[in-house]
Amino acid sequence: MRFYRRLSTFKAISFDLDDTLYDNFPVITKAEQELQQFLVEQVPECSALGSDFWLQHRNVCLSNQPELCHDVTALRLACMQNGIQSLGYSEEQAKLKTKQALDFFLSHRNNLQVPATVTKLLAQLAQKYPLVAISNGNVSIDDIGLREYFTHSFFAGAGNLQKPENDMFKQACNALNIEPKHLLHIGDCTHADIYGALSAGCQTIWVNNDQFGLRKKPLKVLPTAEFERVEQLKIFL
Repeated sequence: MRFYRRLSTFKAISFDLDDTLYDNFPVITKAEQELQQFLVEQVPECSALGSDFWLQHRNVCLSNQPELCHDVTALRLACMQNGIQSLGYSEEQAKLKTKQALDFFLSHRNNLQVPATVTKLLAQLAQKYPLVAISNGNVSIDDIGLREYFTHSFFAGAGNLQKPENDMFKQACNALNIEPKHLLHIGDCTHADIYGALSAGCQTIWVNNDQFGLRKKPLKVLPTAEFERVEQLKIFL
C-alpha cells in the first residue's frame, strides 16, 4: 500500500468490477472457450475456421458502427451475427443462433464466486458510504450476488461511453449529488479506471493485485494510492 497524492475527504466510493473485486481472467477465458465449442455445435462450419475469422468480423462491425466500441455486448452480438451470416445462414437464422450463443456465453461469463472477504468488506463499507458500480463490461451484479451493496450501477453501452470517458463518473456524481472530488474510484485498469477517474476530477485507488491473471499495464498517471488487494480498503472503516 502506498499513497502518491494526499487523500482528501470523500463522500462515496465507486468500484470497477472485473479484476478489481475478483479475478475475472480465468472466468472470461473459460467462457470464451465454452462459447467456441458451443458455436461449433450450433454452426458446424465454425470447426473449419481460422483463428482470425471472428477478429475480421469484429473489425468489420467496428468499421461500420464505431460506436460499438463502447458496448461489449452489442459488439459481440453484431460480430457473431455477421460471421454466421457470412457462412451461408439467413439473417433470421443468424439472429436466432447469435442470441442462443450470447445467452450461453453470459451464463458462463457470470459463473463466478466473489470472495467472501470482498463481500464482507462491501457490506461494511456500505454502512458508511454510498457504493456505486462503474464497469465497462457486461457482468451481472444480480447473478454474481453484488446488487445489494450498491446504491447505483452504471455500465458502458446503451448510450454510456466506456471509461476513460467521463460519462459514468459524471452520472455517478449526479446520482449521489456530490462533486467529483468527493468520489473515490477503485479500479484495476491504469487507463480506464485511474486515468479516467482522475480526468473526471475524482480521487482514485489502483488495485494492483499481482495474484490475478490479468496483467496490469504500467501507470501513466499516478493515482491517489496503490493497493495490492481491494481488501486493504478496510482502513476506511
